[in-house]
Amino acid sequence: MKQVLILLFAFWIASCTNDEIPREKAYQRFYFPKKEYKNFTSNCNFSFELPTYCYIENKDSLFQEQLRSDSCWINVVFPSWNGKLHLSYKYYDNPDLLTKLLEDSYKLTSKHMVKASYIKDSIIDLPEIKGLVYSVGGNSASEKQFVLTDYKNQFVRGALYFNSTPNFDSMQPILEFVDKDIYHLIETFKFRSKP
Repeated sequence: MKQVLILLFAFWIASCTNDEIPREKAYQRFYFPKKEYKNFTSNCNFSFELPTYCYIENKDSLFQEQLRSDSCWINVVFPSWNGKLHLSYKYYDNPDLLTKLLEDSYKLTSKHMVKASYIKDSIIDLPEIKGLVYSVGGNSASEKQFVLTDYKNQFVRGALYFNSTPNFDSMQPILEFVDKDIYHLIETFKFRSKP
């Protein structure tokens, strides 16, 4: 019995060496699907080309309140990265309301300055669509936001969020990949005439 205890003690002492090799810090490697798109027509009175690796969540209520008939909301879901592009549609009937919608969108984007290192805006000037794209740098909750309008009576706001702790370094490959999808969505975006 004494020999067994001595043998166990020897194994225990031998296992206590500190020969561990520290590993370098690294981020997860991502494998991205091939870029392919399909036409999507929303009940929200607009259409665009949707990536084939995404799906749509329709929203008929917001915070347990039914949406008004002049409003609509859908989410473009990126399931592989636990992300959503929130698209909210609004019909407006006077220019003052468009000004208010643009101001509200800017205020919502500006709230990210707490964590952001910068906000850069780019103008969208397509034949039937005008708007702005906001690129938010740093560890903000939403890296990409945009507004689109036909300057007649229809308005859409988009905001990209991921359900994870903001860390620009680890999210950068995903953000670059999804960025191209957002610009493709904007380039193929079309408002339908309001019935």
